[in-house]
Amino acid sequence: MRLRKLTVVFTLLATIALMMASCGGGEGEGKGVIKVGLTAPLSGVGAKYGQDCQDGLSLAIEDINAKGGITVGGKQYIFELYPADDEAVPDKAKTNAERFVLENDIKFVFCPLATCINTLMDMNTRAGEEFLIMAYTSVPLYAQRSNPYMVTIPPPFSSYIPDFIKFAMGKGWKKVALLQTTGSYGELWGKTFKEAWIKAGGTVVAEAPASYYTETDFTAYIQKALAGGPDVLFVGGPSQPTAQVMKQARGLGFKGGFIVIDQAKMDEIADAIGMDMMEGSVGVLPVEDSQFSATLPFAKKYKERFGRRCTWETAIHYSAFHILARAIEKAGKVDDVKAIREAFNAPGVAELSGDEYPMAFDGINPNTGALFMPATASYVEGGKFVPLESIEWWKK
Repeated sequence: MRLRKLTVVFTLLATIALMMASCGGGEGEGKGVIKVGLTAPLSGVGAKYGQDCQDGLSLAIEDINAKGGITVGGKQYIFELYPADDEAVPDKAKTNAERFVLENDIKFVFCPLATCINTLMDMNTRAGEEFLIMAYTSVPLYAQRSNPYMVTIPPPFSSYIPDFIKFAMGKGWKKVALLQTTGSYGELWGKTFKEAWIKAGGTVVAEAPASYYTETDFTAYIQKALAGGPDVLFVGGPSQPTAQVMKQARGLGFKGGFIVIDQAKMDEIADAIGMDMMEGSVGVLPVEDSQFSATLPFAKKYKERFGRRCTWETAIHYSAFHILARAIEKAGKVDDVKAIREAFNAPGVAELSGDEYPMAFDGINPNTGALFMPATASYVEGGKFVPLESIEWWKK
């Protein structure tokens, strides 16, 4: 008799558990679930970069879900993030995306590396397997390449180049050595900058790109770059290796300036090597110097929770996810990739105020899918970051 009673109790508990699981339980009770994938480097040298992206998406999902989610077709939905490590390897990003689509029925995939995005662009339009790429890359080529199911989040890196060159030339620096990361992102950055530098009257005295993802000692590359007697070094990749390159260059006697490409974070570099070594550097404006009123409170809240500095990857992914949520709601469908991509073009969907979100957006290019996000550069002088004027590149 006692055994029979225990069996009944366990059966009842199991039934209740299954009922709660089927409806989501907690804040998701009775609501549908929209799954979102992230393929990013979550281990290795690029792990912090990938984690920053994941943090932004996770925080956005938490905030949206806490408010009840979104309403689509009269039904409420919450979001669920599926992060997967690709180690910055395109083939692994492809495998992650295939699993997202075929096993998890995911229609939205965030990816923050140009080489991996390129792989996804070869597969996201397959009939019956369509998914929307939320691309975090500043490589202009990707925003221009025809893909009906892609949205590009940050501004093209070409928008920074005029300010970078103006700053360097204003210092009287005419000779540059290229020492940026390899890969399609670094190579195109170097090629585009080199052409603009020469057109502005400068000279490229050396080219010594290195893999910021695999190299641990950049001495040989720096020595090659310094052999040409440059006034300024063109550097950048993930922040920590970039800091190492700059520190080693100073250690080898380099006294000139640094032009730092947008992937590297100026504040993180300063944390690693100090402002003294960064004197005469120009790069992207740090988060804590943002002109948007909502950025600092967001960064403060982030630091209190995670114990580390908020990066633009986190702030921008957070903001961009809200745009995706708006597009899904506007489309009135949760699985029609074509309709959702078109909904990004609707008035107000891709527009965010810097008073409400840590990054402002001013719309989208309906043809290329590039979001209109302003770019701002800054330089280091007297141990401080000095901001330059905000660049509304889509108006030029």
